[in-house]
Amino acid sequence: MTRTHSQDGGSCVWAPFTSHIDYEVARWAKLRGQGSTAFSDLLNIEGVCEQLGLSYRNSRELNNIIDSKIPACRPRFKRQEILVAGKAFDVYFRDILQCVKALYRDPELAPYLVFAPERHYSDEDQTQRLYHDMYTGNWWWHTQNDKPGATIIPILLSSDKTQVTMFRNKAAYLIYMTIGNLPKEIHRQPSRNAQILVGYLPTTKLEHITNKAARRRCLANLFHACVRHIVEPLVEPGKDGIPIASGDGVLRRGHPLLACYIGDYPEQLLVTGMKTGECPKCDIPSTELGSKDLPFEMHDLHQILDALALVDEDPSQFAKACHDAGVKPLYHPFWQELPHCNIYNAITPDVLHQIYQGLIKHLISWIKTAYGEAEIDARCKRLPPNHNIRLFMKGISVLSRVSGTEHQQICRFLLGLIIDIRLPDGASPARLIRAYPCHSDLTLELLSGALNRFHDNKSIFVDLGIRSSFNLPKLHSFQHYVSMIRMFRTTDNYNTEYTERLHIDLAKDAYHATNHKDEYMQMTLWLERREKMLWHAKFIQWRLHNGAAPAHLTKHPSVKRVTLASLADQYGALHFQAAMARFVVQLMQPGLTARQSEEAACHVNLPFQSVAVFHKVRYSIVGDDGLLNNVTIDAIHARPARRDCHNRRVPARFDTALVNLGNGGKMGVEGYRVAQVRVVFSLSANVKRALFGNVSVPDHLAYVEWFTPFTTPDINHGMYKVSRALYDGERQSSIIPIRNIRRSVHLIPKFGAVAPRDWTTSNVLDQCSTFFINVFTDRDAYVTIL
Repeated sequence: MTRTHSQDGGSCVWAPFTSHIDYEVARWAKLRGQGSTAFSDLLNIEGVCEQLGLSYRNSRELNNIIDSKIPACRPRFKRQEILVAGKAFDVYFRDILQCVKALYRDPELAPYLVFAPERHYSDEDQTQRLYHDMYTGNWWWHTQNDKPGATIIPILLSSDKTQVTMFRNKAAYLIYMTIGNLPKEIHRQPSRNAQILVGYLPTTKLEHITNKAARRRCLANLFHACVRHIVEPLVEPGKDGIPIASGDGVLRRGHPLLACYIGDYPEQLLVTGMKTGECPKCDIPSTELGSKDLPFEMHDLHQILDALALVDEDPSQFAKACHDAGVKPLYHPFWQELPHCNIYNAITPDVLHQIYQGLIKHLISWIKTAYGEAEIDARCKRLPPNHNIRLFMKGISVLSRVSGTEHQQICRFLLGLIIDIRLPDGASPARLIRAYPCHSDLTLELLSGALNRFHDNKSIFVDLGIRSSFNLPKLHSFQHYVSMIRMFRTTDNYNTEYTERLHIDLAKDAYHATNHKDEYMQMTLWLERREKMLWHAKFIQWRLHNGAAPAHLTKHPSVKRVTLASLADQYGALHFQAAMARFVVQLMQPGLTARQSEEAACHVNLPFQSVAVFHKVRYSIVGDDGLLNNVTIDAIHARPARRDCHNRRVPARFDTALVNLGNGGKMGVEGYRVAQVRVVFSLSANVKRALFGNVSVPDHLAYVEWFTPFTTPDINHGMYKVSRALYDGERQSSIIPIRNIRRSVHLIPKFGAVAPRDWTTSNVLDQCSTFFINVFTDRDAYVTIL
């Protein structure tokens, strides 16, 4: 078998594997395989190893190669016994300081590291400050003032329990860490490996302790004892600093400091020592959580630390002092000795559980009660399709055990469903529309305004008999969002949704790779080998391609020849020839007036009877190297009706898009207009020469039908209203370059008091005359359109 050698004539690129096939099989086995036994059985088939030329004959031999010949880039797991209530428990953990160094020195992450705080502004006068990543928040600035000349390394911890089996109630308790020197775009990409699993905590329920109060105290003390053991290596380096080298080779004096602790509400209470129903950050009474104007103070850290210190000095006064300080009697919580750590400031908002699984969950239930499930479901079934919208074709009332992702998807169109629906007893729907909890990452003013509007109008739910009070901890948590964003950056930086995604790889898959006996020892070893293969795969890619990512572009049309008659009949492009003639005149004679262009278009003869048509336009992210990646972030469909493989009819789909008229910017609707894309096509080289001569013409064009221009958004819900643009009763249409289409845009029909039952998701764009532009489909739509 031929081996591939590096350009300098050195060893095999695939080493320690002997060939490309040898490496790819090993990579598949550790990253995609079904288990070591199944893999060994595969290799035991006569002739498999010989035909493939493998250097290993079973899982054990492959593991020996990985363990002995591939270096580890991250610290190994260790096991430690923790003694609580006279019983020993195992905690598996990594050296957290070595984890910090591993992230800091990673050459792949080196270009993204930030070493000092910055202030960003949106205007030249520097009056409107921007908050996005951690280095733009006030926490880093305040901490930097206490450590002049030092490099702050913000530590972000996150912990959560997850079920690893459908049955037998088997759970894993994971704790993750990352550093705030990396931007949020890196944190939330699992492929970047910027989140490190730093430990497995005990999942025991301490059922041998019969007293429930004593059991709860022991569980809390067990958690803090385990986490204290994990974070202990940060105490001295946080105070004095350590020399630490980044991936670019520069040596700095770094101070690793706990900045944020990310978790859901029960996890926040466990970390801070607060009681159920209380706020983990402030002293507001649990009976006043729904109040808008009641003043509150953050928990007094110094008073709490003084009370906790009595556990070793005066145990008789310990419980009383803790009660007076408003904290549970914890035995040496893990944050007690950490320098520059105020755990009550470090608790961050949690978008997944506080918004999607919290307030939004309640809000959807209230709205269904207010309007009736039948009408809400009818509107869900009649929304037009869009790449960023999930259509619930059976409605949302039939959903059970709704996930945070599904709540997030419902949020994208919930406001549009209730805009013009009627409430019982003639109640004003405007109060309910204004109550929609719109969270903005763009400005803190919008966030504060949305929260105030909610509190000002929430009484509509009381008037309708849906709620009697609003003493919800998750609702009160919104009061802290503005201060937290100013301190630590926007909420998408510390969302538990990112680490919950890692549960699949680092808990569920790891557990299923074991024999379910003494599983944690096997899980940690499986994870270490998996990490080695991941890093080795990146190293091989670097040696082969020097870091360059391939670009994937669509080369061939969906249909090579579509006649002009078929464009009108199947695609709805009724005025394609007239629009094409106008496009030719505008390109060849740009100085003509509109009337002159119309007259000149009458004399244009099109030298073709068919065009090549594309049914889908994809939008991808351009990386730092200027190359496109393979991730589709948006798409526009323009295809006629067809039959699937079962001969079932699939309706036509022609998406709506936001078109740049030539002067559109990155933000705001000025210079933009909404259009429906009917045909995406290209012209042959001969046709281009015949029509345009030597004038440069875009390779891809689109036939679109226009909607009316943007006007003033509605005062209640802030959404723009558009209708079909007509001329003499016909839809206005044009040919435009495909590059002028900024993105897809979702239109929500103006249903009226009752959604017409003859409307469907496939015909609503043709049946309805007036629409609202949905700005909540994704971040880019919100920033661009709102």
